[in-house]
Amino acid sequence: MDFNLPDDYKPYIDKYFLRAKEILERDDLNPVVKAQVFLRQVPGKRIYGINEAIAILTKYSDIEKTGHISAIKEGTLMGDNTTVMNIEAPIQSIIDLETMYLGVLSAETALQNGVKDINLKDIETRMSQVVFEAEKRPVSYFGARHWRYDRDAEIAKACMKGGAVNCSTDEGAKAWGKDEKGMGTIPHALEAIYHWKYNLEDAVLHATLAFDEYMEDSIPRIALIDYANREILDSLTVAKYVDGVRVDTCGENVMQGVFGTQQSHMGVSIEGVYILRKVLPEKVKIILSSGFGNPAKVKRFTHAEKITETKLFDGLGVGGVFHSIMSTMDIIEVDGQVIHKVGRKAKPNSDLKKIF
Repeated sequence: MDFNLPDDYKPYIDKYFLRAKEILERDDLNPVVKAQVFLRQVPGKRIYGINEAIAILTKYSDIEKTGHISAIKEGTLMGDNTTVMNIEAPIQSIIDLETMYLGVLSAETALQNGVKDINLKDIETRMSQVVFEAEKRPVSYFGARHWRYDRDAEIAKACMKGGAVNCSTDEGAKAWGKDEKGMGTIPHALEAIYHWKYNLEDAVLHATLAFDEYMEDSIPRIALIDYANREILDSLTVAKYVDGVRVDTCGENVMQGVFGTQQSHMGVSIEGVYILRKVLPEKVKIILSSGFGNPAKVKRFTHAEKITETKLFDGLGVGGVFHSIMSTMDIIEVDGQVIHKVGRKAKPNSDLKKIF
């Protein structure tokens, strides 16, 4: 099946995945990983984009020779939020393709299940609301993985019009100028490899140190500190090496130091970020992501700042400024060992069929 894929995929990829591949190459790390792909909020919906996602993986990697893919059939009706695809391959073959195949799965599943196509004016309005609530702090567009790669440029342009200061792909960055490039630092997938090489407790530290060693000095050093759900300990460990930390705690976890199990305690929470700000050196900036495409969530944080008289964040990474059925990839094994981000264990699905 011909999907008319571009010759060069790299302009459509989140910069942190491209940089992660470069780091792995320079650090000579290429273990075979098993990765699972799942979509959120899909019970009662049919999954689409599977065939195009496989086409992306096979066109831009050597996975047909070096790995395996198992997947559900295009159009399968889902009963829960379980895995729709398993990918097994050397990590360097697939780490920089995630943005593209996840975006296709998210968009096609949404469109085939009655979600309206993206509306650029609505995206601009939503981003402008987020920017307003952020109260003059920079907002970056991080949503390339939530819609098709071939719509990335126009979505990024709408976000730029709404006040976003940059985005994560080179294709999208053209909205800010022909010579502008995407931005981004460390993804969870890179930290999983350093989890495997060292241990869970040192994954964030060694991924951060590798980034610092191999990336040019002009790139900001922003550590992703939620991989092991040790947001406080890992932030303190990397503080002397970085300009800032990014908090992206998933909805399955409660940030370290927060006590409670209510929905408001899950993920990136006011309580958790407040504690983090109090223990970190003042010079270390805090960037928040995960759910901040919702202006109401941003407003809750800025309202809490006024109550506590504490600046909780210095910038936001925002993805969900339009409606999609978001898909996610998590590494669950490395070199045959159970290795995964805390909170994201394997989601088995007996309906997966081996493609090759």
